[in-house]
Amino acid sequence: MKIRLLKESGVLWSVALLCVSCRSFSASGQKQAQDVPPAYQTAVPGIPVEKDWWRAFGDDQLSHLMDCALRGNLSIEQAAARLRQAEASAVKSGAARFPAFTGTAGAETKSAHSDGQKTVTSEEFSLGLAASYEIDLWGRVASGRRAALRTMDASRYDLETAATTIAAKTAVTYFYWQQQRARLAILTRQLEANRKMLSVVEKRFQTAQADAVDVLQQRQRLAASEAAIPPVQSAVSAAEHALAILAGEPPQTDLNLTVLPFAELPAMPEAGLPADLLSRRPDLQAAWARLEAADWNVRAAQADRLPAIKLTGSAAYGADKTDALFQNWVMNLAAGLSAPLIDGGSRRAESARTKAVADERVAAYREAVLNALGEVEDALASEVHQHELLEAVRRQSAAAQMTAEESFRRYTRGLNSYFEALSAETARQALEVTVLQAEYDLRANRVQLCRVLGGQSGVILNRQDENE
Repeated sequence: MKIRLLKESGVLWSVALLCVSCRSFSASGQKQAQDVPPAYQTAVPGIPVEKDWWRAFGDDQLSHLMDCALRGNLSIEQAAARLRQAEASAVKSGAARFPAFTGTAGAETKSAHSDGQKTVTSEEFSLGLAASYEIDLWGRVASGRRAALRTMDASRYDLETAATTIAAKTAVTYFYWQQQRARLAILTRQLEANRKMLSVVEKRFQTAQADAVDVLQQRQRLAASEAAIPPVQSAVSAAEHALAILAGEPPQTDLNLTVLPFAELPAMPEAGLPADLLSRRPDLQAAWARLEAADWNVRAAQADRLPAIKLTGSAAYGADKTDALFQNWVMNLAAGLSAPLIDGGSRRAESARTKAVADERVAAYREAVLNALGEVEDALASEVHQHELLEAVRRQSAAAQMTAEESFRRYTRGLNSYFEALSAETARQALEVTVLQAEYDLRANRVQLCRVLGGQSGVILNRQDENE
């Protein structure tokens, strides 16, 4: 059969080539990155941050909890689902690069009847195939594809950011649980010490060596010690519940945790150069990927304002019998040029909107970089000063211990008043808790430092690849 083509197709190609030679768009590509300082204010020597930085604490229980959290946490699972959505969107955006084919099939029965005549019935069968394809002269389709790919990359980095956050939260919660269990032990010892002190005061009262006020004050002190325990017990339970939820388990789950003292603090992580954060922090990489995606969306919106060339083709087959269906066929090919003339400013507004989005992404990226630098500076300063604080309160606690012991001896000998002994013992007990809090704060800050330096990057994605 004769194939019919549009005679104007040659003219359309000429117009298209002329347009290509007159104007083209390109994405802005690499934007000027946020200027970063050459070094941090607090430069502390150390070792590079490992991916599994928590293993440096040498606590197998912590490592087990971390593995459970990274594999079962529901926030990470949601981020993984968003990544799969972005991957599907990227595949969908690339579909326009290929021709689209549509198939049709039909069967029809016709009946004709006239007065006095026999009814005539006929059957007709048909098959059809239609195809369409847009020639991507201005890169609209390619730009949309690249924007979708960079959005997918951003989702991938978001997944890593979620994993980094959950890892840090799990470690801090575990250390908090350790602190509360240790605090509970301290309060229990203090409760027993206050009971013994009450016994001493009551005996001295019976021998007229102490006043009734001394007995009442010690009983008040004992009651205060008893009242301090239930909130700590509640905090221990809450920490256990939080750890179970972080692992994606019901809060009632028994984690079989063993009470262990704080492990030795590992070596200080190396901060490196501020510029290293741009490639180590997944949240910064996500912000940069979204910035590039916005750039490609600008190009796609600009290209959408230009004329588009679309090729269409169709083939149809029809016959009154299925065995003769392919004997009759007709095929049409066509090329068409469509150009926006009057759209009420819709395409221009869309182009302006995408440019504004790109400007927003630039500001968001710069803000993210500044916040990241601030987090590292804060964590480094806190690390140094927290060490100083811990050493100071340890010395203070040791002095308070000796003061309390000497005050008690002098009190039992009648050389000091009960008030002096009580004040010294109260200060000693308070400093025990202060030292424990300082040790916890130091470990929580170390976790924060590992997180803000980009520790744990790549762990989740590597495990996903292994599972696949």
